[in-house]
Amino acid sequence: MASASLVTTVILTRHGERNAPTPANPDPHLNAAGKARAKKLIHVVGQSGIKAIYRSHFVRARETAQPLATHLGLSPIVMDEPLQIKSDILSNHAGQTVLVIGHSDTVPDIINRLGAGNVPVIDDSEFDNLFVVKVFIQGRASMTRLKYGNPS
Repeated sequence: MASASLVTTVILTRHGERNAPTPANPDPHLNAAGKARAKKLIHVVGQSGIKAIYRSHFVRARETAQPLATHLGLSPIVMDEPLQIKSDILSNHAGQTVLVIGHSDTVPDIINRLGAGNVPVIDDSEFDNLFVVKVFIQGRASMTRLKYGNPS
């Protein structure tokens, strides 16, 4: 029997805009637009009751997560594998709200693994998507796709 306390809310977004990767620097920092978008997360989801923030090991994900994590007094959980992220959220944060900062390939994969269906491909130039997945019971979920910050 499902109840409101069993609903897990997973908010997912891609890291903010970054400098172009190069062979010498395949893990670039956020640029000015990406830093502004990262700060915008405080306004957009800072009051949503987030209990955990997941991010990848890449610099751009760390820099996107940091302003909100500092605001909420949380230490982000560093994980890269979508299946591991899904399992950790449902095992350790069931009934809570969490944020996942991923990438154009991992965000759709996590949404699909949470049971909310396939999402459209996230273009390399898109940074303004915000997905809210409600997981009611394993295998049953819904997704809402939103936009935030300046359009990209």
